[in-house]
Amino acid sequence: MIKSLGIIITAATILSAGEGQKGVEGLSKDTRTLLADEMKYIEKGMHHIFSSIVKGEYEEISKTATDIHNSFIFAQNLTEAQRAELKANLPQGFIDLDRSFHAAAAKLSEAAEFEDKTAVEENFAIMTGLCVQCHSAYAQQRFRAFSE
Repeated sequence: MIKSLGIIITAATILSAGEGQKGVEGLSKDTRTLLADEMKYIEKGMHHIFSSIVKGEYEEISKTATDIHNSFIFAQNLTEAQRAELKANLPQGFIDLDRSFHAAAAKLSEAAEFEDKTAVEENFAIMTGLCVQCHSAYAQQRFRAFSE
């Protein structure tokens, strides 16, 4: 559960209200700060994975994908109250995308362990696509191109 909540809190800083939920507007300042930190961590990790893919650095790919899957920063800092806050405020569609994102990160890590170039590329593309899908649905106010 902690793993899948990692990206939830990350992207929640950019979520708008939706699907009958309050969205980010219903979150406390501390939770928003954690979300922003997590999103920056995920973005940095995705950039690192891309760089490692083009260099064929499978060990780095696996390590970073595992870190993203485990949402290390988030898991260390999220309180039970914040977990409840997220559950009460975030739409189910976002949670579903989050779970898919973490599953893809785990698959990417495993593919990198086996140095399976094709599976590495496919799973990274899936992760990227899930980011775009989430931003398109829940972060149009932050990423204006998705609102058109």
